[in-house]
Amino acid sequence: MNIFVVEDERWALAELAQLFQVYETRHQVFAFENGDDALAAAVKIRPQLVVTDINMPGIDGLELIEQLYRLDPAIKCMILSVHDQFEYARQGMKYGVSDYLLKPVKKDVLYKAVDNAIAAIETDVKRTEEWLNGSIAQMLLTSDVPDHAAFRAVNSSDCYIVLLLLETTGTLKGWNQTWFHMADLKRRFATSSTHNQDVFGVDLNCRQRVLLIPQTDPAQSGAIHSQLSQIFHQLQLLPVPAHLGYAFKSGACPLFEAFAALKSDMEEQIAFAQPTFVVPGSKQRGLELDGIWEKVRVMETHFKKGDLFKGRSVLRQLLKQFEQQRVTKHQLKLFIHDMLYSLKFKWLTARKGMISIHEVQEEAGTLNGLVDFERLFEWLDETIVALYCGQEPDDLNPKGLIPVLLQQIHQHYQGTISLQQFAAEHHVSLGYLSRMFKSQTGITFSDYVANYRIRKAKELLNAGVERLQEVSELVGYEDAKHFSALFKKLVGETPMMYARRRKQSDVSLSRSTRNNQRQ
Repeated sequence: MNIFVVEDERWALAELAQLFQVYETRHQVFAFENGDDALAAAVKIRPQLVVTDINMPGIDGLELIEQLYRLDPAIKCMILSVHDQFEYARQGMKYGVSDYLLKPVKKDVLYKAVDNAIAAIETDVKRTEEWLNGSIAQMLLTSDVPDHAAFRAVNSSDCYIVLLLLETTGTLKGWNQTWFHMADLKRRFATSSTHNQDVFGVDLNCRQRVLLIPQTDPAQSGAIHSQLSQIFHQLQLLPVPAHLGYAFKSGACPLFEAFAALKSDMEEQIAFAQPTFVVPGSKQRGLELDGIWEKVRVMETHFKKGDLFKGRSVLRQLLKQFEQQRVTKHQLKLFIHDMLYSLKFKWLTARKGMISIHEVQEEAGTLNGLVDFERLFEWLDETIVALYCGQEPDDLNPKGLIPVLLQQIHQHYQGTISLQQFAAEHHVSLGYLSRMFKSQTGITFSDYVANYRIRKAKELLNAGVERLQEVSELVGYEDAKHFSALFKKLVGETPMMYARRRKQSDVSLSRSTRNNQRQ
């Protein structure tokens, strides 16, 4: 916070300045020899606390306090005076004077009074911010405008709306776990663009963060874009994709409508698994589907025949093509919905004849929890495998048994899975089934089970499960030592080293980016 010290006697001002050095680690202290200079500075550098003498040339202390109160009633003032007169104190109380100290004031008395004033100011600021943020959030999400002059002014003002969206995972659940502190973001624009006018910052939820930056000059749009470009560059250092978009809101446009339009634009343009910067006037790119549906039909043929290795190979080609196109999440969601709908409809219709619409519907929110193409591949692979082995036809050949076996692994990996028992239950040779499994998946049965279990173990560690024994049992291994050795063999480090490295990488990334911001 900004603290003003006002004293006309130079030696006394120098002594106060020296005493206030203890506050300079957390606050900015400004010293003035008269009230006129302090008042002029307050227009550009808004103080939160003012400690002033009463008798001074020009405007005296009481006049200064009154003028500051008219400028901003939130400014708190303290009086230092040689005059022990109640009238001075009474007049000061009308304008929010928090304390009246007699000179010469003892150091411990001064510090106690200033500490109390700072604590009271910080409490008031926190309460005010909570009230403001709650009301601003209401204005962003609904058309209701609170019956208060400040909010009516915000709703009818020219400003820039900035929306930051964070993809959340098991290790990163929201903005509060990153180094992008709201106060730092607001300060970047308050000092460079708004000349101390209010910059509002609101967290609508753990993923959505909004800034409202007043427009003070039409020519500032270039500076705003430059600052936001720098922030977007820093967002790309996060371990998960984060997106930034902004738009200009004119005074004639309600805040709710402007924010809804920005959010809609971003939802259409956000790239899947990659950070995205949405600027005014940008448009969604068209999705090139040349050869895509042909690949889907080839993939469908392979999976229906039980040729999983070939089917997965085509699925990877599909996703690679989308990644190269920087497909948006919106486009990808529509395509995957259509693809799975088509696969389900054809497969279930061929087997059942008439089917209900509920049997082919997909869970719309699944894609929202995926942040990269590898996890998307794993989810689609399991979904498609589950589709083609949901029910076993009477004439199921050995090749067609592999999707059924994979489904059992995916559903029961926490328990005992026996290839020999599965072969006996389906009346096929163990050796033949083993060779067929490797032919269709590319790896042996035991390696597939181990890799799948370790993948689930990594998900648990990323989600914050810390006890080795607990993770081991949750993925089907009673012996934690055996699990740890297997994890190290497949991942290259022990489970605890893996979890510790993920945490340390997040911390070191945070520190390095904060250093870059300071520079």
